[in-house]
Amino acid sequence: MTKSEKKALLNKLIADFLATSDASERAEIRDNIFKELNKLPLSSHDRNHTEDEMDLWLYNIDRFIKDPKNTAAHTSVIADFEEIIKVVDISLLAN
Repeated sequence: MTKSEKKALLNKLIADFLATSDASERAEIRDNIFKELNKLPLSSHDRNHTEDEMDLWLYNIDRFIKDPKNTAAHTSVIADFEEIIKVVDISLLAN
């Protein structure tokens, strides 16, 4: 799988996560996103940064899964996704 295909898969998983309303399906997609991020060929610095972002994201995503109507949790999840994608973009270009 090429770097662009990996990025496309990650973006698709994020879109699927946001499109579904089923909590168990969201939890499964969250786990798949985490697994895909761990498979990416990131530099050690970017991997550490992404893992820190993922810790915060996992906290926010659990809040969002429990209460999808929570606007603050939704906003946090979107911001976390954007930050993770930005780091992945930069790191994939460099590697």
